[in-house]
Amino acid sequence: MMKTLSTHADRVTVVIPAYNLDAYLADAIQSVLLQQYDGPVSIIVLDDGSTDGSLEVARKLAATDDCIHIETQPNQGRAKTRNRLLELAESDVVAWLDGDDLASPEWLADQVAYLNEHPDCVAVSGQGYCMTATGQAIGPVNHPLDGDSIDSQHLSGEANAFFQSCVTVRKSAVLKAGGYDERYPCAEDYDLWMRLAEVGQLANVPAIHLCYRVHSTSANWTVNIEQRTQGHQIHNEARVRRGLPPLEHPTQDIPPPKKDDWNRRIYWINIALKSGNPRSALQMLSVALRRHPFSGLFWLAAAVSLADTILFWGNRTARFRPGKPLQIRTLPSLSFYRAGRALVRFRRKLRS
Repeated sequence: MMKTLSTHADRVTVVIPAYNLDAYLADAIQSVLLQQYDGPVSIIVLDDGSTDGSLEVARKLAATDDCIHIETQPNQGRAKTRNRLLELAESDVVAWLDGDDLASPEWLADQVAYLNEHPDCVAVSGQGYCMTATGQAIGPVNHPLDGDSIDSQHLSGEANAFFQSCVTVRKSAVLKAGGYDERYPCAEDYDLWMRLAEVGQLANVPAIHLCYRVHSTSANWTVNIEQRTQGHQIHNEARVRRGLPPLEHPTQDIPPPKKDDWNRRIYWINIALKSGNPRSALQMLSVALRRHPFSGLFWLAAAVSLADTILFWGNRTARFRPGKPLQIRTLPSLSFYRAGRALVRFRRKLRS
């Protein structure tokens, strides 16, 4: 159960939004209960009008530990749900975890300590490691550490450099920045980081704190194009606030839905293969090949994945579980993926 030994450590409220996540929610909550944090912690789960068994899962766990508090509401969407969770949180230190993700055991201890050591920091996050719907390792997604690099990446229109899930914030600073803007229901976190950077410093610690679940109903799949469109408007608003010229909307870079689906799948499959997790690549390819049966690149990836799965006896990095230390292993020098990449580079060199 959650350690609550020290009365001198900061009180933390962990807030978990949940919408139709009954397959994952119990693991998310367990990953908070098993944190290596000695201060008092309360957990608020807000069910956003789920139509599956998410509310029942949450209530069942709440019956086993009085630090878990359950709220429910008619479906309001992501931005309104996050603002409601801010209202419900009674401590100034608020830690966020999405209901389909896992937090590493040292998440709260590391990030609360960072906030205490850096009074000018208003939000701190960490690095992420992605996993499949079943918790099989895919690979890392790394973000810059210092606030200037994070802010510069956002203002240049690049991808979000700050994880919403597994971020710890000062509630007072978030409210000063205006909370989550409900005009942007698909990119509300990206917008908040822009405005929070005008209130105080953001930071990412080097440790992996987030086990991010990639699955067919996550926002990464379902609203990717909307996120990119809203993100363009958000960063131009931020640039105007900072006295910078707006950037042109790169509409030519937004592909049609089928191509976007292909792009997303090859992106995650490649990360799995280069991270030494070919079993996860095979799991993702089983869906990708049904959707794109004539993709030669997917068939090639399947052959490499099968060969490396046999060579490694599965994934190099083990399945993620709540409360278990992350034991990350990388791609060895002897692999079919590495040999294939070397062959491609050699052929390109010959052609040039």
